[in-house]
Amino acid sequence: MKNAFVSRAARHAMTVCLLLSAMLLQGCWDEVNLQDESYVSALGVEFIDNEFHLYAQMIKFAGVAKVEGSSDVKNQVWLGMGKGSSVLLAINNLKKGAQSEINLEHLKSIVVHENAMSELENIMDGLNRQRASRYTSLVFGTKSDIVELFTTEALFEQSPLNTILYLPSVQEDQRSFIRPFAMQLAVQMLKEPGMTTAFPVIGINGSDWLKGKQALQVQEIKGVFVLKRSKYIGFLPEKEAAGLRWLDPKFNVFMVEAKGAMGKATIAIRGTDFKLTAAKGGSVPDFKLSVRLHGGVVEQDQPISKAEIESSIETSIKEDLEQTYVAGLEKGMDLYQLEHHMYRYHNAEWKQTMAAGDWTPRQSQLKIDVKFELNHSGKFDLGEGT
Repeated sequence: MKNAFVSRAARHAMTVCLLLSAMLLQGCWDEVNLQDESYVSALGVEFIDNEFHLYAQMIKFAGVAKVEGSSDVKNQVWLGMGKGSSVLLAINNLKKGAQSEINLEHLKSIVVHENAMSELENIMDGLNRQRASRYTSLVFGTKSDIVELFTTEALFEQSPLNTILYLPSVQEDQRSFIRPFAMQLAVQMLKEPGMTTAFPVIGINGSDWLKGKQALQVQEIKGVFVLKRSKYIGFLPEKEAAGLRWLDPKFNVFMVEAKGAMGKATIAIRGTDFKLTAAKGGSVPDFKLSVRLHGGVVEQDQPISKAEIESSIETSIKEDLEQTYVAGLEKGMDLYQLEHHMYRYHNAEWKQTMAAGDWTPRQSQLKIDVKFELNHSGKFDLGEGT
């Protein structure tokens, strides 16, 4: 009987303890209703008259959801603007006219205008001091008016989230050029010794797409902004920066025309690999950039041999690489990371070189070697000499 009594007392004690523990639970004390929050999906930054101008893009949830059939949520985008002598003060003033709580926890993209690129380090520092900062936010530059950029259209009246600003991988997977960095990687690269950082520049294309007879304003990557040690150097349009696409570790595809004696063909290049090496030839090494590519024929007008295709592609891509290298040097840009390579693998020479101040390589210091392998000819018959 005594053991039974002790057992019952122990069970009662455990029950009381569980009830007391349950009373200490606070439940969903921080639960927030979606209608009480304004979620900022993209943030644009300008720097005018020593003030930061912040533009917050917010998207209606109904415009995000995929709805079958015709949708009546076209351009469901709201913009807010705040000014301040610092990024945090600008964010604070952004909240002034808000009708609900401004929330940065779902910030997906940051767009920095050219006039604010010299303040990029302060912008990153200010955003990273936000409790709700997302280190995975993509970073773009722009030369366009940010209000116009944030109110561009999406094809088929889809959600604004289905645009290059939020999904650059869709564009890169079908026409490779340059990918944006996540904010965390951007901060690392800007602080890395000898590193040159190229940010994609997003702009507006108002001529290539129509809805009926009405021109559509859509987003497009226009080129790159180049920085070194957080200092803004300048802008290169895509045509001049084309060589950078062949040095992208995540390169997917790009089409190039090959010309022969009798005909021509379009080649889809689907893989690229590169290696930068240096040979000590004095106080500063000479560099060699080796690029290896492969691809196949996707269209052809007249027979053209495999040798002609490979030679033509190698010449074309080498011209891209040399043109970009020279265009960068003319603006003081070390686009192929020669200084960073020297810092990594020839540190003594790097220290000696940097003791004299900033260094930019000479045109003669880089030799470029390109080899292209034609993997397949599709359904086309190549000419003689294959």
